[in-house]
Amino acid sequence: MRNTKEIKLILTALYCINFLGNKDEDIDKILRYAFSRIFDSNTNLLTLACVGKTKESAMPEILQLLKEETLYKGDEKNE
Repeated sequence: MRNTKEIKLILTALYCINFLGNKDEDIDKILRYAFSRIFDSNTNLLTLACVGKTKESAMPEILQLLKEETLYKGDEKNE
């Protein structure tokens, strides 16, 4: 896998989007497992960061982080 340094931020974005959207319990379990196994951490601080926000209010911040820390553009095909 290329660019593995981006994986934590990508998983963080997915966790927050899932938490703030129509929370899918299966996705939540898989993401929690990934944070535990890959990073030896949990999602407690991410949960706290998401509490009180809506997906609409958080998306600009999430997209900004992705654009600054990864090659993700959001509006074009990434390869």
